Parts: sequence; structure tokens; C-alpha cells
Amino acid sequence: MRLGAVTVLLSLVFVPLISFAAEFRVGDQPSFSEEESTAGDLYIAGGNVAVNGSVRGDLVVAGGSLLLNGPVSADVISAGGNITILGNVGDDVRAGGGNIVIQGKVGGDVVIGGGQVNLAGPSIGGDVAIGGGSIRIDAPVAGSVKIGGGNIYINAPVGGDLDVQGDKITLGPKAVITGDFSYKSSKEAILEEGAIVRGETTFTELKGVEDIGKIGFVALLSLGLVMKFFMALVGAFALILIFHRFSETLVQTAVARPFFEIGRGFIFVIVAPIASIILLFTVIGVPLGFLGLTAFVAVMIFACIATPVVVGSIVHHFVFKTTDYEVSWKTILVGAALYVLVGLIPFVGWIVKFGVILLTLGAALNIKWRALEDWR
Repeated sequence: MRLGAVTVLLSLVFVPLISFAAEFRVGDQPSFSEEESTAGDLYIAGGNVAVNGSVRGDLVVAGGSLLLNGPVSADVISAGGNITILGNVGDDVRAGGGNIVIQGKVGGDVVIGGGQVNLAGPSIGGDVAIGGGSIRIDAPVAGSVKIGGGNIYINAPVGGDLDVQGDKITLGPKAVITGDFSYKSSKEAILEEGAIVRGETTFTELKGVEDIGKIGFVALLSLGLVMKFFMALVGAFALILIFHRFSETLVQTAVARPFFEIGRGFIFVIVAPIASIILLFTVIGVPLGFLGLTAFVAVMIFACIATPVVVGSIVHHFVFKTTDYEVSWKTILVGAALYVLVGLIPFVGWIVKFGVILLTLGAALNIKWRALEDWR
């Protein structure tokens, strides 16, 4: 019951992501040209991603470098090293990355975790929540703003409250805070000439290293969660796009004899590295030892990538009482979210996460063993 409730809640959270029409693109340099348009959602991942066309649904994108020029009617959810959003976004923007720049108009909320963040578009229609290192806001914000970071500079009107935790906080000459201004820092904020705070101002001085460290922790936590989710999401998407039939077989094998597959995975985790290390102490077996350790690491990485596929399919089956175990972008969204959230729970969550990884690992080894027997 608890698992079902959590899944239903997560499904509601990701309702904007789930639609009946969606397009997927994966590659080293995937693009969506200016001449293209889609009436549904667009999921795109790769090394250098460029989206110039019109997306009338949600845009889910991840890569090393992201350049979004085209308009997006609904949400933009992105993760990458460098993220640049020049086009207008009809609803929310959620992003995690190293360097994030938003210069387009945003109709809804903006939620960001990043190293350097710059909001410089015409306007933001909702609230703003940012965790990062260096943060600058030059775009007018209709709602409230909440920030945790290092160097923070706000030079635009804020329609609601402003709540900030940072090392250096500055309100520029164009900053007009309609609501209250609450901030925590080791020193008082700098209000440049022209800055206006119409509500109450509350300053809480941070004196100890522990208090100041909490600022960085909040920023890193927000960035880490976003990045973990998108890494799990993109990896699982790539798996089903490239090996869809294998993904379905993997789920079916895992649910057929789950405890047996967990045991198989556990034996592999114990035996494979020990056997490889033993081979390293023999002259003849040194190459085999290195090969064994390399293969062990590769297999474990694959199991971690594939686990959200298995988890999402199983949860979807039990929640919606389907006859078959579905493997689709809907189940992967749920699986990736649960995979990340369960890992946040100390001890019990870690055990559960390790268990499902062993389940996936055992099922994958079972498939490969059967394929080897058929080849013989």
C-alpha cells in the first residue's frame, strides 16, 4: 500500500511529462531543426544537443551541452554541463547543470540547481527556486524567490517574497522587492542605489562554519538530486530505445523468479571480483584478472542503468493492475524517480536499492547464460 501511494504521488508529479504523443532522439549530436515541430512531448539526449524547432508539449533534454532556441509550449526539464535557453517556455523550467543561462520568457516556475546561474529573460511568470554557486537574476519575477548559494546578485523586480541564504548578497539598482526580504549570511546584504524593499527586512547572521556550510549543502543537494534523476532517466531511455526487446525480456525474467535472480546477482557480486583478484596473483592469469575486473565494473554499471526500467515496470504493473509488464517512457519516469528517492533513505533505502540492482543483475546474467547455451 505504501509503495502504491508513493507511486501514485510520483505519477501525479510527473503528469505533465506523460502524454500519448512523444518523440525520442538519442545521439552524439542530436538536433531538432527549425523546420521541425511536434504536437507532443520531445525527449532528446546526447553529447551536444540543439533544439531549434517548435515543441508544443514538454521538452525533456539531457546532454553535455544544451542549446534551446525554439519555443516550448509546456515544461522544459533539462540536465547537462552547459544549458542555454533562448526560446520562450510556456510553463515551468527545471534544470540542473554547471552553467545555466535563461534568456527566454518563462510562463511558470523556475527550479534550478547549478554552478553558475543567470536568469536574464523578459520575465518569469511564477516562482523561482535556485541552489548554486554564483547566481544572478536580471529577469522580472512575478512570484516569490528562494535562493541558496554563494555570490548572489538580484537586479530585477520580485513580485512576492525574497528568501536568500548566501555568502555575498547584493540587490542591484533595478531590484524592487514587493514582499518581505529575509536573508541569512555572514554579513549584511548590499543594497545598491535604487534598490527598494517594500516589505519587512529580516537578517540572520551566520557566524559558525557549520551554519555557512549549510548553504553549500543545500545547493549541492538540489543539484545532485536533479543530476541523479536525469542520469537515471537518460540511461534507461537509451536502453529501451536501443535494446527494447532485451528490456522487455529483462523485466519478464526478473519477475519470473525474483528471489532466485537476486541470489544469482549476489553470487556474482561476491565471486567475480574475488576470482579476478586471485588471477592477478598468478603470472598467466594477470590478463584474465584485469579483464575480469573490467567486465565486473561494466556489468555493474549496466545493472544500475537497467534497474529503473525493471523497477518502473514492476511498480506500474502492481499499481494499475495490468496483465503484462509494460516497458515505456511512462514506466521509466516512475522507475527513475523511485530509484533516486529510495537511495535517499538511510540504511533501509540503501538495502532496497541494492536488492533491486541485484535483481536486475541476476536477470541480465540469466538472459546471457541462456543465450550462450543456445549458441552452443
